[in-house]
Amino acid sequence: MKTNVLIAGGGIIGSAVAWALTARGVSNVVVVDLDLTGLYASSELNAGGARATWWQPVNVETCAATLEFFREHADSFSFRERGYLWLHGDSALFELAKKKRELQNDFGLGVEVLSPSDVVERFPALDPDPARLVGATFSPRDGLVNPNAVRQWYRREAESLGARFLNRHYVTGVSTARQPGSKRRVSWVEVTEIAGRDPTDQEGTIRDILTTHVVPPDRTKAQERIECDVVVNCLGAWSPVFSAKIGVSDVTEPTRRQICMVSVQHEDTQRVRELLSLGMVVDPSNLYFHPEGNDILAGYSIPEEAPGFDFNYDGEAFFMEQIWPRLAQCSSIFERCKHMRGWSGLYAVTPDRSGIAGPIDGFTNLFEAHSFTGRGVMQSYGIAMALAEWIDLGSPSRAIAALTRNRFSDPNKWLVEDLHI
Repeated sequence: MKTNVLIAGGGIIGSAVAWALTARGVSNVVVVDLDLTGLYASSELNAGGARATWWQPVNVETCAATLEFFREHADSFSFRERGYLWLHGDSALFELAKKKRELQNDFGLGVEVLSPSDVVERFPALDPDPARLVGATFSPRDGLVNPNAVRQWYRREAESLGARFLNRHYVTGVSTARQPGSKRRVSWVEVTEIAGRDPTDQEGTIRDILTTHVVPPDRTKAQERIECDVVVNCLGAWSPVFSAKIGVSDVTEPTRRQICMVSVQHEDTQRVRELLSLGMVVDPSNLYFHPEGNDILAGYSIPEEAPGFDFNYDGEAFFMEQIWPRLAQCSSIFERCKHMRGWSGLYAVTPDRSGIAGPIDGFTNLFEAHSFTGRGVMQSYGIAMALAEWIDLGSPSRAIAALTRNRFSDPNKWLVEDLHI
């Protein structure tokens, strides 16, 4: 098989890039992915928040463009413009947050600064301890979205324009050839098709491959070499596995993030209704939560969590030790609540907690878009449009030029995001 563009990874970024390329008229775009249902995809397992209130211009710009895209398709994506309420307990961080408002509001975000008393008056469902709170910001243009619906839309539209998505295909090899000068070119990518699901397997094969990066011989169905004019690495937390096949050192670390669903059981029905009308709330402890139907979705990133490909959920213990105490500090409504279920997914974390996008130095036809450290959904449209332009026209895209991996060679060029949760 020969293709104009091969995209490794059919998550939300890979699907968005495929759509953006085909929308520009690029033909013969092929996406390969081990599991297009997204059972372990980071974009399927996240909290569904969508915000542009970041501190680096490139992140604000690409997220703001994506939010506008979500608004245009609000019904299709279940986008709810309910805002982000960020509660600050650190004076220095709060002062910096206030300074960043000018940048954010240049993109029409309308970010407001609130005092502790403003928070209680405006959001009566919350009653945080004043001693824990120095102030807050509220960004009304941010909101909540259904990541699955967004990813499916990108894929459906890309397929309608001619893109092909190959399910249960895993990249097992990459061949490169030396070009005149010092650069290399990817000649072909070898993909192995995994045998169809065994009903007794419960997707154990998929999980094993994703965590060990080894394809069991008895699961191999077929192998194929795909000749490529352009290759794009959109493998998220698994991007280092692909990079290693071509001798590129990757700075990305996969890190587990856990989320749980909580049932609110407080007798004050009015306050519960007010709670369920909120958008995303971020507590000074870095707990985050938002309404999900009649329940609450809550997550917390354990600071000492070691990197690795871990999908285990710690269950009731995670809720009792990490979630419930922090929820109770944010609102007395959570004095009575119940753990329902939960799951874990992976963040692809970079040293500065900003994503990587653009061409890879030393290659003539290799691009990447991955490691957005939890904001792949939020940046998907903005990143995809800019990268597709770069690939199609062959000239740098101003919108994402700062995101190339070259910046990691100079700490002064890092794009540090302190509002990372």
